[in-house]
Amino acid sequence: MSSSSGNRSSGLIFAAPVAAIVGLIALVMAVAALGGSEAGGCGGSETVGALSSEVPAKLASLYENAAAKYHLGARGPSVLAAINFVETSFGTNMATSSAGAEGWMAFLPSTFAEWGVDGNGDGVEDIFNAADAIFSAANYLHDSGAPGDWWNAVFAYNHADWYVEKVLRYATQFATGSEEVTVAAASCEAIAAPDEAVARMVAEAERLSLLRPSDEYVWGGSHGESPTPANGPFDCSSAVSHLLQVGGFGIETTDTVGLSTWGEPGPGQWVTIWVKPVYNHGEAHTFIEFMPGVTSAEHRYWGTSGFVEPGHGPGWIPEPTFDADYLQYFEQRHPKGM
Repeated sequence: MSSSSGNRSSGLIFAAPVAAIVGLIALVMAVAALGGSEAGGCGGSETVGALSSEVPAKLASLYENAAAKYHLGARGPSVLAAINFVETSFGTNMATSSAGAEGWMAFLPSTFAEWGVDGNGDGVEDIFNAADAIFSAANYLHDSGAPGDWWNAVFAYNHADWYVEKVLRYATQFATGSEEVTVAAASCEAIAAPDEAVARMVAEAERLSLLRPSDEYVWGGSHGESPTPANGPFDCSSAVSHLLQVGGFGIETTDTVGLSTWGEPGPGQWVTIWVKPVYNHGEAHTFIEFMPGVTSAEHRYWGTSGFVEPGHGPGWIPEPTFDADYLQYFEQRHPKGM
């Protein structure tokens, strides 16, 4: 991997706890133990994460197979493709960098020595072999927190915020060719594999929390658009709708009244939607709760909030913000299977 220098954003108000990754890994193991990978009647889920025609066809299967082997989820193939493109233009420019990174995926030799694998089964781990390098990158990204935390996983690959933003931007671009298939299959996958749905939602919650210092609450923001734009604008209900869309639940962007009848009644095992659809005891409002053991040892709340400055846009909300008197006027819902 290349070794650019860069500082993490100082605008991050709520840093993800270390326990977040531990919780996600534990949940993945639990679901696997229960046989959660069986998709039942949700045919076609294998097409999730299919790549656009911008990605060389001869490499697409390598990204997809590597992502599958190292459990990188639906986004894995496009992120691998994006890193390969940013680092070496899909292997067309493999000049050794000033930091000494080399090969198809621009690994430092010392890193490849630890995470390098034999991707093509010829018994050799070769940094200059496409299959070996791509499978090794998948191995490294998984050990660095993907798919539960794509930002930090890509940041581990190259320690610069601009690099992470660039890679994730290209990853979105390279996956756009299968958007309709991705949404349909993800809805099935979310029921079959709750860990993947939660991982997507938490990663997106973290990303939007980074924008919070400059992100404003906008009443009615992005309503009428499904799915919502990646960066809003958001009010409380469009922010919740957005996170559910990212989780793969196929929900239309809706208001608090719509959320009060969506999904299943009561709290969820992994995710709970709190919604107050009527204007009594304060304004109508909604937000999401991630349950203990999923993202941390404590409850974590996410949504728009006037309790936290600046901007009031979507982000993590400290648990002490909510007490029993405040929550008694809210209803609880949860996504089916969650």
